[in-house]
Amino acid sequence: MAKKSSVNISRIAVIRAIVFLFIGFVLFTGYVNAVEFLTSSPLFEIKDVMIDRSIGFIDLRSLKDLKGNNIFKVDIRKIDRQIAQRYPYIAQLRVVRQLPDRILILAKKREPLMQIFIRKKYLILDTEGVALYYTLQPAALPQIYGIPLEHDWLFLGGHIRGPELSKVVDILDAFKASPYLRKWRIHAVQAENLSKIDLLVGENMHVILDQEDTQDKIDVLQMLISANKIDLNQVKYIDLRFKEPVIANNVEAKE
Repeated sequence: MAKKSSVNISRIAVIRAIVFLFIGFVLFTGYVNAVEFLTSSPLFEIKDVMIDRSIGFIDLRSLKDLKGNNIFKVDIRKIDRQIAQRYPYIAQLRVVRQLPDRILILAKKREPLMQIFIRKKYLILDTEGVALYYTLQPAALPQIYGIPLEHDWLFLGGHIRGPELSKVVDILDAFKASPYLRKWRIHAVQAENLSKIDLLVGENMHVILDQEDTQDKIDVLQMLISANKIDLNQVKYIDLRFKEPVIANNVEAKE
């Protein structure tokens, strides 16, 4: 009786193995046929390359070779890298397949925020401290002084990091976000000393901040403006580093 039971169990195991092998063969054959269809059918040949409106400056001629290729065979990551290297002033880049025959390029154009004079040129940086491009003439942007730069690591598309630049970005972004302060023209920012960050505003007015509670101090500045306590033509400097802001008037204007 024991031997008969053992024979029956062996037969069941063999049958199960055959069934699993058959199912595996069917699935593998279906997979191969599906891959063959997806990678060779004219239905999936790329007919169009679409780009986001905000980055309409991208030269589509550089992407013309994509047309006619199978949408599943193109290297999306390679395309992403090529675009990012050629256009460092775009952000949130995404290259996606839109079945059956379209490639979408989604991104946003980086917004210039400031400039640094280096190598006898002006380097334009965006709101994240990304190096965008060089220009021989100064742009209508705040010029930043006192930012330590590692020249060997400086390249377009790269992030310039450091506490000085991070604090300057926070301050300039806060000014741009304020309905009162965005009207002010910031000509320069001295940021080498984070205990005394000096902003040259308008013709000759200085706003002095430090790295502590920067947003709260900018809020105080907004309150002073909304209460009409600041005249750009008369105020020499506003020092916001203390509990109470120190406002110094221009002596000549006062006389």
